[in-house]
Amino acid sequence: MKQISRIPSAAFLLVGALCIFFPSHVAGVLPFLLGGIMLIAGIVHGAAYLRDKRFLEDESQGIGPDIILAVMGVAFLCAGSEAVGLMGVVWGIIGLRKAAGTIDQALRRMYRHQKALLLAVEAAIRIVLALALLFDPFEKFSSHIVLLGLELILTNVKLPQEERGR
Repeated sequence: MKQISRIPSAAFLLVGALCIFFPSHVAGVLPFLLGGIMLIAGIVHGAAYLRDKRFLEDESQGIGPDIILAVMGVAFLCAGSEAVGLMGVVWGIIGLRKAAGTIDQALRRMYRHQKALLLAVEAAIRIVLALALLFDPFEKFSSHIVLLGLELILTNVKLPQEERGR
């Protein structure tokens, strides 16, 4: 199942690269690509969460984010090309949530007198990209698709020192 759960991450990376290199070509199919991957990722991660009984752990993130990811995937699939602006907003919020987790990791490392500079830089980059997606998602359409691609890649790339929550 671990190999299967890596497929959505790889697909997010691929869609992110397509958004960066071919923003105008991807725009028409992006809701279907991203919506489908989000639906699959939510189902795969949610099933792994239930199978591994992570809900019994006190520090568990919960299945809620996986359900929301799947629901938003379905919404993007149903809305089609009307969902492009909303996709930027959703991924901006996801990016801010990831930035918050990265800030927590950096603070834990600093408190333990461990190196945290790379995590702090990563958090700053996540915040900047997320905020750029949140403001005027319908303006400068192609540049927002490129930003979305960067955010998709950053959200799914784990640095070596990062503690893996999933």
